[in-house]
This record gives sequence, C-alpha cells and structure tokens, in this order.
Amino acid sequence: MLPIFADLDPHTIWNAPSGSIELVIKCMVALLLGAAFVGICFAIPSQLRRFIIFTATFVSGGFYILFYYFPAPIARQPLDQPRNVLEGFSFWLTDAQPIIATISNTIGSFLIGLGIYSLMRVHLRKLMKKQKDWGYSLVLFVSMLLMVTFGYWDYFDRFGKDGAAMAAGPAGGAWHFQQYANDILFDGFFQQMEAGMFSMVAFYILSAAYRAFRARSIEATILLATALVVMLSVMGAVVYQWDEGIKALAHNDPGSFLNNFKLDVIAAWLKDAVQTPSIRGIDFGVGIGLLAMGLRLWLNLDKTGGAV
Repeated sequence: MLPIFADLDPHTIWNAPSGSIELVIKCMVALLLGAAFVGICFAIPSQLRRFIIFTATFVSGGFYILFYYFPAPIARQPLDQPRNVLEGFSFWLTDAQPIIATISNTIGSFLIGLGIYSLMRVHLRKLMKKQKDWGYSLVLFVSMLLMVTFGYWDYFDRFGKDGAAMAAGPAGGAWHFQQYANDILFDGFFQQMEAGMFSMVAFYILSAAYRAFRARSIEATILLATALVVMLSVMGAVVYQWDEGIKALAHNDPGSFLNNFKLDVIAAWLKDAVQTPSIRGIDFGVGIGLLAMGLRLWLNLDKTGGAV
C-alpha cells in the first residue's frame, strides 16, 4: 500500500501503520459508514435532512470560530498539563483541530464523488437516449475514462519502487507507455485546450473593455485616461520620447517639479495612490459580504436554495 498515512503520528483510533491490515479495515469501514450515511440522508424526509445538515454545519462552524478566536496555548510542550478549565478547553481545541480537518477532507472527498456521480448520471441519460448533442457526452465519458486510467496508473508507478527514476523524466529511461500517455493527455491535450479557451475569453474581455472605455460619462473618461497612461507607461519607445521631452522642459534639472510628470512616475502614483487603495476597499467590502454570507449559511438563514 502507498505510504499515504505514514506521517500520521502518534498512533490513535483515527489512523494506523502504513500498509497494515488495520489501516485497510479502517478505510473500508469508514467508506461503508460514509456510504450508509449518504444513503440514509437520501431516504429520510427533507425536513429531517435539513435539520441534520444544519446541525452539522452549525457544530463545524462553531468549532472553527472557537478555534480561531479562543486564546491558543503558546509554546506548549508535549507533557504540559492545563492549570484550569479555560486552559483545558484551549488544549482540547488545539488537539481536536487536526482530527476535524481530516474529517472535513474526508467529507470533501465524498462531495467530489457525488459530483462525479451527478455528472455521469446526467450525461449517461443523454447518451442512452441520444438526445441533442449526445456526442459531447460520449467525448466526456471517453476522456474521463482515459484520464482516470492513465492518471492513476502513472501515479502508482511514480510512488512505487521506480518512482525516483521516473522523476528524471523521459531522459532517465524509466518512462513507460502509461507515463507517455498521461503526459500526452494532460500536457498535450488538456492544458493546450485550456490555454486556447482562455485565449478566446481574452477577446471577450477586450470587447468589454472597449465598451467600458468609451468616454460617455465623466467616470468613463477618467477610466479611459487612467488606462491610457498605464498602458503608455509600459511602452519603452513612448516612455523614452515623453521623458526626453520632460527633461528638455526641466533643463535636465533633477530637482525640477516637472519631473513628476514623467510617464513612469505618473503610472506609479496611479498604482500606489489610486489603484491599491481602491482594490483594498473592494477587498474589504467583499470580505464583509463573505462574512455575512458565511453567517447566513452557518445559522441556516439562507432559504433561497429550496428544500434540501
């Protein structure tokens, strides 16, 4: 078995030695319990399901709120003992956090599996009934099968006994058919198509920028002038000619006030005094919005999603 859990120490009920039968049994039991829990959630009434989800969300969110806001132990040693109830609670929060994080990651893996199941169910129905554009569903299934097969095949080889030799790449002479296939599928197809897609998106961004930069109002005129200065400041020939003109007007005096009108100086002032504070203000507003949304989800106040 791969040494996935080799770094988990000390040995507790949540882990087991790498490659042991105990680890295999615990993984199988956890998988069965998780599948059973998901099945029960599908079988129970929606109101009870909503209550279970709310309880789990509230307890999990409450734990992390306490973990980040409750005073944490400083320079704690392995044999330190709490002196009072508050320190004991702080020690418990610190010790429980890795376990809660592991449970969260496990639940996240189930969510990935649920997403794959939902995707396959929708496209398999379209493929079986030969609905409109069913050919794209066929391409999806074939691509997923090939990527998963060669991806895991390559993964197990890299973490096996020949993994160190494979790190050298094709020049090391350790690559096999599965490594070449995974490299072609991921680097040769997937990443290149992703780059092509974002290249096409760039034209839509350019079109939107053209519509936004048209000087139809005072705000649009300010935006146009600012963008023009910033773009000109990265054009070497334009910057050189502009700065030479400023130097001539200032009679090559380094202390002249006219030096403040060089393109790079104006662009730096726009970035430091206008752009950065504006971005920080936007980030601050987004942070408040995320906080409000998080509180709504934590307290189950968001009713827009309908019945769960």
